[in-house]
Amino acid sequence: MPKLRKTTLKKHLNQFTKEELVEEMMNLVKQQPMLEEYYISLLTPNEKEILNKYKKIIEKQFGDRGEVLRYPVIKKAIKDFSKVSANKEQIAEIMVFTVECGVDFTRAYGDIDERFYLTVSSIYRQALEYIMKNDLEEKFVDRCRRLMERSHDIGWGFGDAMVEFYYDYLGHMEEEEEEN
Repeated sequence: MPKLRKTTLKKHLNQFTKEELVEEMMNLVKQQPMLEEYYISLLTPNEKEILNKYKKIIEKQFGDRGEVLRYPVIKKAIKDFSKVSANKEQIAEIMVFTVECGVDFTRAYGDIDERFYLTVSSIYRQALEYIMKNDLEEKFVDRCRRLMERSHDIGWGFGDAMVEFYYDYLGHMEEEEEEN
């Protein structure tokens, strides 16, 4: 399938009146649920309905030990929410929430497998990077610390990775706390 070039699209859109462009956008939003979610998020950034929808998708994946965890569903929910949300705090929230679900899951059901621990620790690292990049440390440091502490005795190197990631990204917060 050929790529749509910006110049081609601009040329096409320039043929419309303002009213026709508005109508075109309204039709697109009706046809594409992600566009509707994007505009809801953009126009009401503190609304949590869309965040909660994606949290439920993630939470369902950690539902029962007898079910197979579908990692692509978890990662897609985070990615899709990141595309539709304009709220950086909520994007960090969904990543931290996912890790909390993973830690709760392994604490409830015991040892899982290497892929599980690699996936959850990778999301934790990504969350920490995102938190740092967007100056959200104050809002998330306590939850991230609890995740690190709750996972320190979990096997497969998971606990070690969680400690390492926490101190790599938020260790300076500990030092600041000790100084005060």
